[in-house]
Amino acid sequence: MINKDEVIVSKMEEKDAIAVYQIERDLIGTSTISSILQTLNSDTLNYYTLKYNDEVIGFMEISLIPPDCELYDIAIKKSFQGQHLSDILMKYLFKICNDNKCETIFLEVNNINSKAIRLYKKYGFEKYFIRKNYYGKSDAILMKVDVKLD
Repeated sequence: MINKDEVIVSKMEEKDAIAVYQIERDLIGTSTISSILQTLNSDTLNYYTLKYNDEVIGFMEISLIPPDCELYDIAIKKSFQGQHLSDILMKYLFKICNDNKCETIFLEVNNINSKAIRLYKKYGFEKYFIRKNYYGKSDAILMKVDVKLD
């Protein structure tokens, strides 16, 4: 069990790209190193890393175009799962949105990913559309939540 007070969230640096790619490859499998590195030069697409003792143990990928934000991916390294570390990333997502005056966060999730759906519902996300058979035999659930701006 790790001490959550020692976990740091920050914008991905170039040196973190390989670790992000390895986590992404193990859990999701849709990105390439070059696509991850390209986000370093993007005004709207960003990766944020979750680090413990300077090791990347998780990340999230978001698109930020106020007043909207889209969460593309959130992942925790397998050996660190089960410790509610995704909560740290979700809270940081809402902070980013608040700081940038984003009023709504959107996402898409595979309907068989029950752990992710539970996480999103915990943070107030609600289903607003279903894309039938989007992932072959499973559906894509589109969800959104309004951000309470300070």
